[in-house]
Amino acid sequence: MFSWNLLGVLLWVVVILYFIFVIQNIRRRRITMIIKEHRKFSWTNFLIDLIEVVIFLVALVWLFDRTMLDNPDLEDTSKITSTVTYEPLVMNTGEGNSSYVTINSKKKKIGTQTYTYFRNGRKAQVSSDFATVAYGKNPIDLNATRIPYDKKQLEKMDRKYQRAYVAVYSANYKKVWQNGIGMHAGHNAIRYYLIRIPDASFIKEK
Repeated sequence: MFSWNLLGVLLWVVVILYFIFVIQNIRRRRITMIIKEHRKFSWTNFLIDLIEVVIFLVALVWLFDRTMLDNPDLEDTSKITSTVTYEPLVMNTGEGNSSYVTINSKKKKIGTQTYTYFRNGRKAQVSSDFATVAYGKNPIDLNATRIPYDKKQLEKMDRKYQRAYVAVYSANYKKVWQNGIGMHAGHNAIRYYLIRIPDASFIKEK
């Protein structure tokens, strides 16, 4: 079965081959200029070199951006497909006060928090880079606004699970040629965890 990701592989091969061509072409024209014209510099030759190098750099930066720095629009249904699953939280009644989520914060200049919670008897740990804890009346906090959650659906889950659940948003790249350029077609774009609890008293900090 053909994969659109082969398009991205092909483009990288083309860029690499073009880079080899540029090096060989610059060398060949310089040798020809020295032997036949007895000159070490020519404005015409220099401009050709410059144009070839600029074309290579533009292609390299563009392809690198599409491959390594891709930042898809999560609401672009032509390129992204998404699902949201909801699971009730299980209260942790271990040491100390009962809690729905434990926050582990490392005291470093640059660092992230780790959220630990229980669902269906299983412990889960997620980084704050891809998760948030929301409590109070509003089911969506400031950190989660970048994710296209359906607020009405979250409010429905609030009533169903008494504001104690996790909403897992998962977005995948569609298998289309636009995603194939960056070799992302069919891959996961982001998985985000909205941990919903009634209020801050159900948070345990380490």
